[in-house]
Amino acid sequence: MEKAVIVGVFQKGDDFRLREVEELAKNCGYLIVDKVIQNRSNPHAGYLIGPGKLEELKDRLKKYEVRTVLFANELKPGQYFRLQKELGLDVNILDRVLLILDIFDKRAFTSEAKLQIELARLKYTLPWARELVRLKGFGSEKMGFGSLGGYPYKVYISFARKRIKAIEEKLEKLKKRQEEIVVRRKEVDLPIVALTGYTQSGKTTLFNLLTKESKVTGLGPFTTLETCARRIDAYGKSFIIVDSLGFIDEMPQLVLDAFHATLVELKLADVIILLVDASEAPSNMERKLRTSLSIIYEVAGDDKHLIVAVNKIDLVGDSRLENSVKLVKKLAGHYDIVPISAKKSINVGFLLKKIVEKLEKS
Repeated sequence: MEKAVIVGVFQKGDDFRLREVEELAKNCGYLIVDKVIQNRSNPHAGYLIGPGKLEELKDRLKKYEVRTVLFANELKPGQYFRLQKELGLDVNILDRVLLILDIFDKRAFTSEAKLQIELARLKYTLPWARELVRLKGFGSEKMGFGSLGGYPYKVYISFARKRIKAIEEKLEKLKKRQEEIVVRRKEVDLPIVALTGYTQSGKTTLFNLLTKESKVTGLGPFTTLETCARRIDAYGKSFIIVDSLGFIDEMPQLVLDAFHATLVELKLADVIILLVDASEAPSNMERKLRTSLSIIYEVAGDDKHLIVAVNKIDLVGDSRLENSVKLVKKLAGHYDIVPISAKKSINVGFLLKKIVEKLEKS
């Protein structure tokens, strides 16, 4: 495993962000040997972390012979450039967005998903290249980060822009094809039910249970990148059920844009099932539910037939389940709420009945 040091700037109450980036790093194959954490209300404009913490980071890299730094925050182009200059060209710097894209890369199996990831990475790193052009004279005439190495500045920028345009054209064709598939489903009177929720909420486990499939689960965040659709029959109703991309806090807009063809299923779905993990601590559960609802509203609007499935009830007692349902009612009380366990197949039949009821009303 590749050794790495995590760096983060947090405000009070942001502990979950550190835990989340640790989980992301672990699932990306990094061995975390140390952390450099700073609590401050405003990140340092030049380096994200203050000068003192920057020196501490240099010491840790030297002490543990580490060449990879993982930032729990997003870096601005100028911050990236200054950090690269201070830490050296041989140090690989990844911020939160690039770490997420690295995991996506490991989970991608289709050419479409790989194109979406490449597009997001190119768009995200292009401003960094511009910054290096503006501040040229640093190092050699080479790009200094990750898989983008080897191109002179201006040549790289020209290449990146052409590649972005080519990928966008390919994805636009795929998007239209995907929308045509959805329209054809509707033409044969097959409504669409989309499974969604925060990453690792149990979407794929529920999909496997309902469809008798055996999609891989338990790999960590973003096990599902490509939508997978199957026809099922329940209570006299046939419909298509779709497993879609999981969400995460502060999902980068460029990721949402790049994965539009994947998320189009949410926009065009007749019913959306939003899974929530009942075994989470209340604060985490509330945060993840707010994030999921926000993304659903952004992608699909707030007028959808939505059911909140409070999942993993096999892991909690009656009292905790009651509190979890109360929390969901506080944030999404105008939607149907169904406690289930996808893993133990508890109350899933009732969920199917609710789905059919919604479809008959739509």
